[in-house]
Amino acid sequence: MTNTTSHNAQPPAHAPRSADRFDTELPVEIDGIKSLTKNISATGVFFETDTRQVPGSRIQFKVEVVIRGQKFKLIYNGEVTRVEKNDDKTGVAVKLDTSFFADIDKV
Repeated sequence: MTNTTSHNAQPPAHAPRSADRFDTELPVEIDGIKSLTKNISATGVFFETDTRQVPGSRIQFKVEVVIRGQKFKLIYNGEVTRVEKNDDKTGVAVKLDTSFFADIDKV
C-alpha cells in the first residue's frame, strides 16, 4: 500500500500540476496593494488581492521573503491563469516566467 501526502489541501485543479505546491503566507505587493500568498511552487503562485485581474493577462508583483534574517523582495512576472472570487477578495493563480526558487538579489 502506498501512502501519498499532499502539500496542499485545495481540491485538484482542472489540469495536472507541473510542480508541488506548498501552503505558505508570504507578503505580496501588486500595484502598490499588499496581500498574502496562499501557496507557491517552483512554477507558480496563488494569492488573494483586492486588485482586478483577468485570466491571460500579464502581471508583475513583489514577494517578500526572509532568508537568514535578511528581508528580500523578489520581483516576478507571469501570466494570470485563473481568477476566483472569494467573498471580498479575488484569488489569483499566476504561472511564473522564472522559477520561484531562482537566485535572488537583495533589494
